Amino acid sequence: MLKDYLIIADDFTGSNDTGVQLANLGVPVRVEFSVSQLQHGSTVLDTETRNDSTAVATTKMTTILSQIPWGHFSEVIKKVDSTLRGNISAEIRALTEYYQPDIVAFAPALPDQDRTVINGILRVSGKRAMKTDFSKDPVKPIVTDQVTTLLQQAFPNKTINHYTLKQIRASGFTVGAAKYCSFDSENNQDLTRVVTALRRTGKKVLWVGSSGLTTALLMESFDVKPALALIGSVSEVTRVQLHVAESNGVHLVNIPIYEVYANQSYTPYVDEALAAFSEGRDVILMSSASYQRSELDKTISILAEHQLTDDKINELTQAVLSGICRKVLQRIQVSGLFVSGGETAKGFLRIGKASGAKVLDEIAPGIPLLEVVHGDFAGMRVITKAGAFGSKNLIVYAFKKLKSRCAQSVQAVTSQED
Repeated sequence: MLKDYLIIADDFTGSNDTGVQLANLGVPVRVEFSVSQLQHGSTVLDTETRNDSTAVATTKMTTILSQIPWGHFSEVIKKVDSTLRGNISAEIRALTEYYQPDIVAFAPALPDQDRTVINGILRVSGKRAMKTDFSKDPVKPIVTDQVTTLLQQAFPNKTINHYTLKQIRASGFTVGAAKYCSFDSENNQDLTRVVTALRRTGKKVLWVGSSGLTTALLMESFDVKPALALIGSVSEVTRVQLHVAESNGVHLVNIPIYEVYANQSYTPYVDEALAAFSEGRDVILMSSASYQRSELDKTISILAEHQLTDDKINELTQAVLSGICRKVLQRIQVSGLFVSGGETAKGFLRIGKASGAKVLDEIAPGIPLLEVVHGDFAGMRVITKAGAFGSKNLIVYAFKKLKSRCAQSVQAVTSQED
């Protein structure tokens, strides 16, 4: 059964950047300016209260919320600005009064834009938000970067429970009996853990956050599988992309080619990847030389002692990476595969006995989305790139695109079943 989502945002651009998260997953969604236009189906309601005074925003929200047909929607999300501008406390309080949730969950981080919450403090590109230009906004400056303060202002006589990164990342993380909760989040994996813990309560949740929380919620709702990457490129561009992906919670399986050559075993690397997948994490299989420049020199030096030429080392690298990838894919399902390095991509297709690939789209300049034709992985969606292509966030972005395509397929199947 498909869910209908109601997202309540305080400005038009915020409405759009959150609504598009549903559209990316194949969910039809409208942005409406009037509560009178609310019908069945997923909707973003733009209240245009971002720059109002607190008193005016409260009056507007009360009028709007009293008219909402709450029974039409299975999930309600309060979209807030990722830098904490606006009348957040007043709007959460009003929304809670009308929606009557069991839990108010406040997780405003947007890791894809380097907006994180650490120890309860919102940081923008590593700097406390109160020390950025957002605190000097001429129309609506932020008044605090402490997420617990905003919840305490909304619910002054209630206990506020804040969950740190250490708690969120602990095995078996739960929120217990808490009703008013805020959460640290440094990467998308943290937001996923938050959503999973809240879902397990079985309670009615008011989700409060930026588009990052909405994406995590949707991915969990659609049971989207993690994504896999295969990296053989040793370019500096790829190296930066790997470090950014790691900082976003992606698990990197570091594969020293010289060790595989000596031990003749793929097992430790396959097991490591499968363990990360079991935690719901995206995974990158990579040569150690892709992650660290010194490893490239070490690989060449060690393997040269075994009389392997540069060409043979390259062939060995592609065989090892493709072989490990094949064994992983024989054990688990993924939303898709990202491959960096033309020879690495060709090696994967060759070992999977593919006859070719169908070009579906271009997700970024020079970055195609393909579908494997025939062979062991027929139908799998694959994004490929040359080693030196793409922005520093490309791997994270590519994973998101693969998951969006995967979710659209799930959506289509579910719609047919309905």
